[in-house]
Amino acid sequence: MGNLEEKCLRFVLHYYQKNKLDTQKALKDFKDKHQISECNKNIARFWWVFTGVAAAIFIVLFMQYQFYEEKEWTEVTADSHSVVYLLPDSSSVILFPHSSIRFYSESYRLSCREVQMRGRVSFSVKHDISRPFTVKGELSQVKVLGTCFTIDESRIDTAFIRVDSGKVQFSIIGQPDTLILTEGMTVEAVKGQHKLQVMKRSMTGNFIFDNTPLSVVLDELSRYYKVRLAVDYPNKRLTANFRSKSLDEIIEIIEKVLNVNIEKVR
Repeated sequence: MGNLEEKCLRFVLHYYQKNKLDTQKALKDFKDKHQISECNKNIARFWWVFTGVAAAIFIVLFMQYQFYEEKEWTEVTADSHSVVYLLPDSSSVILFPHSSIRFYSESYRLSCREVQMRGRVSFSVKHDISRPFTVKGELSQVKVLGTCFTIDESRIDTAFIRVDSGKVQFSIIGQPDTLILTEGMTVEAVKGQHKLQVMKRSMTGNFIFDNTPLSVVLDELSRYYKVRLAVDYPNKRLTANFRSKSLDEIIEIIEKVLNVNIEKVR
């Protein structure tokens, strides 16, 4: 029992007389004698109310912030088929199956053209010298002014970057070094390895592939025949030698050998 409760009890026992004790007066006398004020109760009540209001305001602001964050992001996903998407500045994007992009809508339109991506995505960037275009993957980062290129991060810990026109500045996320890639160049970057494998474009129509990922094979064919190709199983690997064959013939051979479906993306 607390000191205050004990004092109250002693006071009541001392002054209690049957049918004669005015409890309200006795309580008032006790409070006056011990200088007990209602102020403390009012302060406590005030802080309880203040805390509740503050908590309610915090919850409302948090929900508005969450709503704003979700509303601000624009995300585009390709499931089993390729998706063609037009960005706010009229730059076009091809998302190959099981790939996605996301960007901040407002900042993209006003200040910073930055896109985050997963999987394999091809970009055709509208030239804007005042606002460089940046693509961030899980492994690689590319900066451009205006060009056409493809980033393929569909395989774990490996990225392929192919430049179809113009030039780009390529870097591995977390590494300070950058590399300038020009038209026709393809680079393979592997997580944890600083050395980049640079491949030149085939100019003769002769293609030699040795256990090469199918997505890389189609990139080479796309560049040479100036068409965009997509496949349902890009991680399959091909060992073959094609010498000056027509594109349709090459596609037919690959489809039969690997049991895949290749389509030309418009």
